[in-house]
Amino acid sequence: MQPSLHSRLSTAALARVFLSLSPLLLGAPHAVVLAQDRSGNPARFSFVVVGDTQDDGTTGGGINDNLWPAMAYDMNALNPAFALFCGDLVSGSSSIDTTVTQWEEWKVATSPLTATRYMVPGNHDMYGGAQTYSRWTQTFPWLPTGNSPSGEKGMSYWFDVGSTRIISVTTDLHTGGTAPDQKWLNGALASAAGMDHVFVFSHRPIQFSSAESTGGSGGEFWQSLLSHDASGYFSGHWHRYQPDRIGGGGLASPPGPYEVLVGTGGGWQGFEPIRPYQQVPGFLLVDVDGLRVTASFYGDADKDGQYDDVLDSFVMRDSISEPRGLVAAYDFESGSADDVAPPPLGHGIDGAWRRQAEVALGLSGLFGLELDGKADHVEAGAIDDHVLSLNGDLTLGLFARYDSLATGVWDNPFLCYATSDYYNEDEETNYSYWLSLRADRYLLAHWEYGNGNNVNVTSTQPASVAEGESHHYAVTRDAVLGRVRFYVDGVQLGEPVFFHQLPTGGGRGMLYLGSDTPASQGSQVEFDGMLDDVRIYNRVLTPAEIDAIAVPRPQPGLLRIWSEGWESVTTSDWTYVNGVDGWSSETSGTATGAWAGDGSWLAHRSGSYALQAAPSAGEAYSYTWKTLPVRYQAGRRYVFSVHYRRRGGTTGKNTVGIYLYKEGDSMGLASLGDGSLARSLRNEPGMPEEWHALHCAFTATDAEHGKAIIVQIHGDDTVVLDDLSLSLVERPTTAR
Repeated sequence: MQPSLHSRLSTAALARVFLSLSPLLLGAPHAVVLAQDRSGNPARFSFVVVGDTQDDGTTGGGINDNLWPAMAYDMNALNPAFALFCGDLVSGSSSIDTTVTQWEEWKVATSPLTATRYMVPGNHDMYGGAQTYSRWTQTFPWLPTGNSPSGEKGMSYWFDVGSTRIISVTTDLHTGGTAPDQKWLNGALASAAGMDHVFVFSHRPIQFSSAESTGGSGGEFWQSLLSHDASGYFSGHWHRYQPDRIGGGGLASPPGPYEVLVGTGGGWQGFEPIRPYQQVPGFLLVDVDGLRVTASFYGDADKDGQYDDVLDSFVMRDSISEPRGLVAAYDFESGSADDVAPPPLGHGIDGAWRRQAEVALGLSGLFGLELDGKADHVEAGAIDDHVLSLNGDLTLGLFARYDSLATGVWDNPFLCYATSDYYNEDEETNYSYWLSLRADRYLLAHWEYGNGNNVNVTSTQPASVAEGESHHYAVTRDAVLGRVRFYVDGVQLGEPVFFHQLPTGGGRGMLYLGSDTPASQGSQVEFDGMLDDVRIYNRVLTPAEIDAIAVPRPQPGLLRIWSEGWESVTTSDWTYVNGVDGWSSETSGTATGAWAGDGSWLAHRSGSYALQAAPSAGEAYSYTWKTLPVRYQAGRRYVFSVHYRRRGGTTGKNTVGIYLYKEGDSMGLASLGDGSLARSLRNEPGMPEEWHALHCAFTATDAEHGKAIIVQIHGDDTVVLDDLSLSLVERPTTAR
C-alpha cells in the first residue's frame, strides 16, 4: 500500500496539542452533514464500526496506544460520515475517577477522526460503579440523551441519517451484563417503520447465546430485530472479527440480518483458542447506497502499520434477491484442496491437508481425496468462511467410495460445517450441516439450533452401495417446506423427510471433509475411502440438476514425459547432490543440504536411491533444482508428482513443496514458493513415516512454461523424497 500522506501523530503528541482545550471541545464532534439526492435523502454514505479499543496489556494505559490514533487516520481516508464504537472504550477501573481519566485519554487518541463518534459502554467502562452513568454523560456531552430511556442517558439512544436509523443499546450495567431495555428498544424500532435501514449496535453479541445475556436467536432482543427487519447488528466484547448470519430458527424464516462481531479495536487478542485470521486488529466500513449495504473489514495485511487492506467484504442487505448457486466446490483436479467455485458466490475458502489426507487418481476427473479413516481430513477456514455457514436452503453433493464403514452413529462423515475450538457451547459453534453414511447404509443429515439442539434427519431406506464402489451422494434441505431429500447416483433415495427447525448461528465454523470437528476425531471413526467433486449450494437443486451433477467426469490418462529417482548416485553412502545431473542445492539455517543414496535403512521407495534433506537442529530449509529437458504444448495440462516421507525424528512441523519457475528466475524465491507458476505444498504437523504422494496439475502457457523445477523441504525433521515425475494429462476419449 502507498504510505499515508498525512501526519500520524502519537497519542502523547495529541495530548500535548490538545492540553489547553476544554473537555467539551475535545469531544465535540463535527455535525453529520451529508449530500442529498433530488428527493432530499442523503446520497450514498458510509460509516465505520469498531469495538474494544482498550489497552491490550502492553501500553500501560486505558486505550491501546499501539493502534490509536493510527487507526483513526486510516478511517479518515475512507471519509466515513460517523463512527460507531461498540463498548470497552478503555480498560476501566473500580475507581470512577481513573476510568474518567482514561475516557479523556480515549477522546484525545480518537480525536483525529473527522467523523462524529457515537459510543455505547462495555463492561470495562462500567467498572466504576453507580457513578458511571452520570460521569459518562458529563465526559461525552455530545451523545444524544433526549430519546434515551431512564437511567441510560447517552448510553441507549438513537439518531437518524436520512432514511437510516442508528440505535445504540446498552447491554452492560455497573452490575454486569444485561438484556437491553426491550420496551424502549421496541419503540425505537417501531418508530423507524418505513425507513430504508435500521442498524443496532451494542457491546454484547447475540451469537454467544450461552455466555452472554442477550438471549441468543430465540431471545426477545434478536427476535425484535428480525420482526422489524433490521439491516444489521454490530457488537464487540470478544476480541475478534466474526460475522454471523444467525437466522431465526423455525421454518420459512428469513435469513435475517448479519451480526458482525468487530471487537478488534485494541483489546488483547491472545484468548485461546486462537484463529489467527479472526484475531487481528481492524475495523469495519459499512457502505449504504440506497437499499444496498456492503461491509468491508480493514486490517494490516501487508504489515506496513496502516489498516488500509480489505480482509473481507460482503453484502449485508440489498433490494434484489440474494444470488443463489454454487458456494463452494472441491474437485482436487489441481492436486490441491482448493475451493474452485467461481465468484461472486465462491470465495476461495481453500482446504488444508490434515494428517495423511492426500490426492490420488479420482472418482470423477483426474484426482480425488484419499482418506484412511484415522483422522485424515481436509479443513477449510478463512476470514470469510462465514459464507459457508448456510442456515437455509441447501444442497450437498459428492462422489464417494468407502473401503470400510464403522458402526457408530456419528462415524463415516462425508463432510460437515461446524467447530470445536470454542469458549462455550454457543450458537456460534453450531453445525450448519452434516452428511454421513451409516454402517447400515442409511444416509444421515444433521444440524443444530439454539444452544446446540440437534436436528437429525435419516433417509427412509438404505442405499444400495457396497465397499469399493464409487457412487454419487446428495442431500437437499428446503427451508420453506421443511423437507429433506436424499439422492444416490441422481435418484431419490426413499421418501422426503420433514423437519421443524432450521439451524441457527454457526459463524465460527469451518468446513471439514471426511471428518467431524477435531474434538470428536479419534472417539469417532473418520471416513475411510475417497471423496471427490464435493459441491455446496445455497439453494435446493431440482431432481434434474441432481442427476446432472451425479455424472462423473471422465478420468484422463497420464503420460510420463520426465522422471527423477536420483539413481545416478552410485555409492552406497549418502552423497551431496549439488552438481549431479544438473541438480543444484542450497540450504538455510541449520539444514545439512540435499543428499542422495540408500544408506543402510532402505529409505528409497523404488530403485536403489532417494533424496534426503534435513535440518541438523531446529527449523531450516533445503532445496534443490534443475532445468527440465522438456518442451510443453501450450494449452495442455501437466502434472508433476513426488513421493515423500519423514525419516525418524519427531512429529514436528515439516513442509514439502514442488514449484515451477521460468528458467532464469531467482531461485531465492524457493523457500516459500513465491512467484511460482505452479506449486504443490504439504505443510502440517505430524508428517507420516510411510510414503505419501504430492501432486500438482497445471496448464502450460507456452513451450518454455516452468522449465526450472524446485524441490524444497522446510521443517524440523529429516524428510526423504523419491520418484519425482512430470506427466502429460491425456485427453479423455469422451466428454462429460
